[in-house]
Amino acid sequence: MHRLFFTTLCVLVLFTSMAHALDLGENIQLHGFASQGYINSHNNNFLAHSRSGSIKMSDIGLNLNWRPFQSLRIGAQGYYRNLGDYNENRIVLDWGVIDYHPLDFFGVRAGKVKMPLGLYNEVRDSQFLLPMVFLPQSIYDESRRDSNLAYIGVGVYGNIACGKFGDVDYHLFTGQTDVPDESQLEQNNVNSAMAIIERNNTLPGSKQNPLIPDSYESLDRESDDLYGGALVYNTPLGLRLSFTLFHSKASLYLNDSSQPAGSTLVHNRFVFSAEYSAEQWLIASEYSETDRTTTIFGSTSLDGPTQSWYVMVCYNPVESWTFSLLYDEFYRMKHDKHSDERPQAEPYTGWRKDIGAGVRYDINDWCNLKFEYHYVDGSAMQLSVINDAPKRYWSYFAARLSVVF
Repeated sequence: MHRLFFTTLCVLVLFTSMAHALDLGENIQLHGFASQGYINSHNNNFLAHSRSGSIKMSDIGLNLNWRPFQSLRIGAQGYYRNLGDYNENRIVLDWGVIDYHPLDFFGVRAGKVKMPLGLYNEVRDSQFLLPMVFLPQSIYDESRRDSNLAYIGVGVYGNIACGKFGDVDYHLFTGQTDVPDESQLEQNNVNSAMAIIERNNTLPGSKQNPLIPDSYESLDRESDDLYGGALVYNTPLGLRLSFTLFHSKASLYLNDSSQPAGSTLVHNRFVFSAEYSAEQWLIASEYSETDRTTTIFGSTSLDGPTQSWYVMVCYNPVESWTFSLLYDEFYRMKHDKHSDERPQAEPYTGWRKDIGAGVRYDINDWCNLKFEYHYVDGSAMQLSVINDAPKRYWSYFAARLSVVF
């Protein structure tokens, strides 16, 4: 752990020295970022085994964009992240696109493309564009970054000018999402499957589910049938309004079977967003629901919409300082907020209510430092891989040093 911390700090120093040193010509751009953080929590672990403090909170990204001519861009980003137990711990292709944009109002992107989800998903790794260490978790769940960041497919996009009324950005897409085998979301699926198999094996033969295999060997998750779109209205008054909607399906295959053992069908997920900025203030709020049905071994384990929303207020009294307040709320089931339909579970496992405060200090144009504290009521969104018996009331502190070039 200490070796990783030292290595990341060395990279931060290297990036600062490179910040103004790269000149690859007019048609090629090389950019990068790196950050090192610290997280400490009370009662529950958050993202890492953080109750005793953790420095396993680092990431490094390097992207290259080439424009052979004005309307064509070819680009990709390599990314390394070490975030506690939600950990790629290897270099991955974060995104990679061929982008043809002949007209302001029409362009086409193909490859692994950043997904438009709310106002901030496409910039979630840009610490210089965000006021706090973490985006509001009810919308931008950090444990699901792998599957929410980008889609593999094709999209059309553009900007439509509306004269004195502002302009509208649009993005329509289709394809599939990617969940790495090493992600903790995938590990959570493995643990759930193994628990179901073990529980089924303890039953008398006449009561066992014949669809459940006797043992666990492997699990594959395949995503398909993803399509959706986003609209962003940029008014001339400092107000941005956005709407995102998409549909997706993911199937689970056990032991190399050709028949799925289960699936998660997202009938629709939508996000309404609003952001207002004026002089020293920024106010943002988003509301989202995800209507999904999850089946496993012939039984429906989850059916109905989630509900999430937040309000964030940021104040920038001087150029280098930003102070933020956040209230963030998530319900696992919109119509069963207190888990009445799950009597075996504690009611507080059905919600997450987060009050947060943060400070950002811009040291210079390419380096900033952030601190934040959160007090949380409820344990929804916590995967069992790091919290076997989560507590209702918990809190966490996070800090992050970031550089960009």
